[in-house]
Amino acid sequence: MNYYFVFLITEYLKRKKEFRDEQIRIATENHTLQTCDCCCDDQLLNDDMIACDNNHRFCLTCIRSYIENGFLSNGECFFTCLNPSCKYEYSTSLMGHLLAPTLFSRLLTKVQLEELRRANIPNFEQCKFCTFGTIIDDPNVRIFRCLNQECLKETCRTCGEPNHIPLRCDEVEKKDELDMRTFIENRVSEAMIRVCYKCKQRFYKLEGCNKMTCACGASMCYICRQPITGYEHFNNNNKCGATLDVVQLHQEEMNSAYEEAKQAYIERHPEARDLVLKYDPQQHLNANKPMRTQKAKRGRHRH
Repeated sequence: MNYYFVFLITEYLKRKKEFRDEQIRIATENHTLQTCDCCCDDQLLNDDMIACDNNHRFCLTCIRSYIENGFLSNGECFFTCLNPSCKYEYSTSLMGHLLAPTLFSRLLTKVQLEELRRANIPNFEQCKFCTFGTIIDDPNVRIFRCLNQECLKETCRTCGEPNHIPLRCDEVEKKDELDMRTFIENRVSEAMIRVCYKCKQRFYKLEGCNKMTCACGASMCYICRQPITGYEHFNNNNKCGATLDVVQLHQEEMNSAYEEAKQAYIERHPEARDLVLKYDPQQHLNANKPMRTQKAKRGRHRH
């Protein structure tokens, strides 16, 4: 039965192609072949073309791709003619003819909600993350709760950010602030982490001698992070003292890392040059307290 079914499909496609080839042959003889100005395909029949209300003609494939990509990629639901100078829109019935039923259903929902928004209905609001919309009459309601089962997100009606109660809107970090702060904090935290040159164990310390001996047996200077064998490294060494205050050392390292990280982020994201962080890591650094990290391990090194 399956082989027979495949045979029928193959025969259908074969006859369909033969029929089209014959139609193109006849259109070629009659000089009625069409050309799409979008894809430049010049082997098209009249039935392959669609005209807007201003009679600008393009092929079905180009118009379908234009609508699908606009909706799926950019969330658009109204589509003007492919001719740049034409302002006529393709009709909803045409889009229903071109698109798959499930995709057209989603598009139609978006069209209906957009028409509601354009109608300026009092107190009508729409979810920031999906197509759900509703009317909220009470001005004291601070949170918009989406009832779309595929979304269900809650957003602040004032600033449009995800629900941040009990914080005020001016206390909430925007995404660009969060990204920049996280980048800097990671660099600052890494600044005081040492890595064993032999086994790659990560560690830091808060007190004690600056000659560090790893569990693997490797020794290194905590200050300059270079391999050493004994205490001779610290003799008459103005930079590396055996009992140098590591709290102050960490503070200097993190301050330096903060400036370098901020500059590096701005170089990657020039638009963040004038960004003011609500929760600037420098506030913690100015408090003269070393920042710690959960990734490092303590207590496994000795002197």
